[in-house]
Formats: sequence, C-alpha cells, structure tokens
Amino acid sequence: MRFLHTSDWHVGRTIRSRPRTDEFAAVLDEVVAIARDQAVDAVLIAGDMFDGRASNPDAERLVFETLARLAAERIAVVAIPGNHDSAARWDALRPLLDPLRVRLVPFVTAPDKGSVVEIPARGSEEAALVACVPFVPERMFGSAASLFAGSERWAQDYAQGMGDLLEAMASAFRPHKINLLMAHLFATDVTLGGGENAFTVTLDYAVPPARFPAIAQYVALGHVHMPQVVRASPAPARYAGSLLQLDFGETEQRKSVAIVDVDPDRPASSHEIPLRSGRRLSEVSGTLDALRELAPTLGDAWLRVTVRTDAPVPGIADEVRALLPNAVDVRTEYPRHEEEVAATGIVRLDPREQYLAYYRTKHGNAPSPELLTAFAETYDAVRGSGGDA
Repeated sequence: MRFLHTSDWHVGRTIRSRPRTDEFAAVLDEVVAIARDQAVDAVLIAGDMFDGRASNPDAERLVFETLARLAAERIAVVAIPGNHDSAARWDALRPLLDPLRVRLVPFVTAPDKGSVVEIPARGSEEAALVACVPFVPERMFGSAASLFAGSERWAQDYAQGMGDLLEAMASAFRPHKINLLMAHLFATDVTLGGGENAFTVTLDYAVPPARFPAIAQYVALGHVHMPQVVRASPAPARYAGSLLQLDFGETEQRKSVAIVDVDPDRPASSHEIPLRSGRRLSEVSGTLDALRELAPTLGDAWLRVTVRTDAPVPGIADEVRALLPNAVDVRTEYPRHEEEVAATGIVRLDPREQYLAYYRTKHGNAPSPELLTAFAETYDAVRGSGGDA
C-alpha cells in the first residue's frame, strides 16, 4: 500500500497578523495533486490541521474543502488532532466526515475502542491498521493511561509512560497486515523546526524514539516542523513537517510531504516530495541605505529586518516598512555602552521562555497548552501591531 504522510498544516496561522490564506490554499492544492498523482491509498494527517482551537471561517473552508477533494479522488484520510486542534470539535464532526472516508481519532482510547483504524487498499485485498495517538497534554496523561488495562503499573514519568502507551497501542498489530503508528508528540534527538509552540517541545514532553514499537512498519509523526527521519527509532519513523515556513526559525527549510510504501511483514520505505507553494521567510540586515539597495532583490518574501544605526532613531521602523512593505518584524541595532545596559537592566531573552520560567516558579508546574497557546497568540499579535520590537 502507498500513503501520503503530512502534518502541521496550521491553517489560519498569520505572520505577525498578516493573513496567509492564499498561501495555504495553494499548498493544499499541491497536497491533493500529489496524493492523486502518486495514487496513494490514504493520506495520514498527524495533527495540527488548524492553528488554533477557535479557527476562522476561511481556515475551516480550506481544510474541509481539501478533505472533500481527497474524498472525490477516492482517497481515504486518517487524521488525529495535535496540540493546536480542538479534539472535542473534531469529535463532533466525525459523523459528517465518516461517509467521506475521513477517519478521525480525536482522543486516546484503547485499541479495541476505536483508536486503531483499518484502511483497505484501493484495487487489492490488502488492508492497513493505523494505531492513532493524538497529542496528550502532560496534565492529561493519567486520564489517557487509565483507559488501558494494567496501566497502574506504568511509570508516572511522562516520557516513560508515553512509551508504555505506544507499546500498548501496538498490541493491536497483526502478522501479515500492514501495521502503522501515527502520533503527535515530541521525540528526543530531533531537530526542531523553529516555529513550534516552545512550551510543548521541552523535556517535559519529550519521548525517547527508542520507545517507539519496533513491530510498527512505519511511525508517522507530527508536531516538529522540520521534515526529517527519526534516526534513533527501532522502526522507520519520520516527521512530515509543516506545509509552509511558519516562522523565522524555518527560513532555511524546504517543506515537503512524505510518500510511504509498505508491504506486509516488511519495513516501510519513504521519500520526500518537495512543496513549492508559499512565500519565503527571509532575514535581512543593514543600514537604511543598504536596505534600500537590497529591496529590489527580495521579491515577495516575508521579512524580518534588522536596521543598523549609530544611535536610536525615532520612527526608523516606519521608514523601513515604507521601503519594505513585506517587513513584518523590524528591529534596530546600534552600539550600547555597558553602563547603558546596566542602567536599563535590559536582558534579551525570549519572552515565551520568560513566561514559562515565571509560571513554573510561581505555580510549581508547567502551564496548560491552552494557556501557552493563548500567550503565544497574544504575544505575536502585539508584535505585529507595530513598534520597533
């Protein structure tokens, strides 16, 4: 059987409050075309189809039209929610999507309660078993584990406990079948994309790839935005990565989907197919005169600009935006004397990390994913509203 593995669509994401609807529409067109042209039996979507739990109408239209177009091509879909999705909302939509052969597993359940989906091949008698593990927040791990017999003996540590959960899911696999595992999680020893929610790619959420079940023929992963093979896994495992460059940590990445070929009783083989849609994200720096010379070469890329001056210049950010309309992030850089830094007490730290450290100090544990997402969205919206920050 042949599968298209994708994840982390994040439809609805803006870039510093600038909409990217046209970019998402174009790249989802590519995904449908690749699935059709590669004659895949099913598309595996490993979470984060939307960028937020309360998605806007344009984002919903794009996602549901894409699922309907795959159905029109007689291509099945298996999907799980990620940390950005509303599992409850997906659960409510299941009766509408099942007739389109879109199989959603919104919550972690035991294998015999619906978390393992059987997908028949097109044109043969083969079938695949896809064991599905949606994102499990740290605070909810105990609730998810309680669904499994014998879980009271599982380790309470998140990493070890998630390993036990993955092993329990693999108990549904059968000889002479095609056995796949799909999960939205953060594996250790991988390279982050740079646009992920910083709060859910910490050691609190890290799962060692060595705990992936070796009997899986392929492990389809979502959550990390950089496409990559997970080398430390005993089974073939891959992050599909995001569809677009979502933030400036992803400027050097080529986005792709993975095509996975697998036969019963053999490890899967997979390869990437590049995606060409979407505007580049680019970082540029220089004096105002240097930026003026550079402007004609930048095309339609979204820009993070560092403008170098000899001293603070009031209104410099507005000048840069007038020169470079696609500049969504403008920073100034000028010499600062040590006594100036000491007097202001300014320390350049990532505000997201500052918030996480503050919350842990204040409350003794990590904030909920909902609170972290709200902070990140608010912070990005403030950054996109103007000013030199």
